[in-house]
Amino acid sequence: MSVESHMIRISDTASQSQIQEILKTVLGVGGRIEMVAGRTVIASFDSAYAGVIKKKKGVALVGGVNFGGRKVPKIVKRVSGKERQDS
Repeated sequence: MSVESHMIRISDTASQSQIQEILKTVLGVGGRIEMVAGRTVIASFDSAYAGVIKKKKGVALVGGVNFGGRKVPKIVKRVSGKERQDS
């Protein structure tokens, strides 16, 4: 299989030690924690290990996340001619 991004939702009843065990499991299978927001973790790991992580106590959901095909708009700051002259 290949490394893909996954969303891991931690259950509301998960203890601190269960959360640590989930994160250690992700790292133990060669994964990488990309982002943590509240009780949601975005991690990159081989999708073959999704079942292993899903079986951990405290995990409510493990699902693939697809970021491909989306373009991030380029933000360009434009300055009017009058503001440029004042600088």
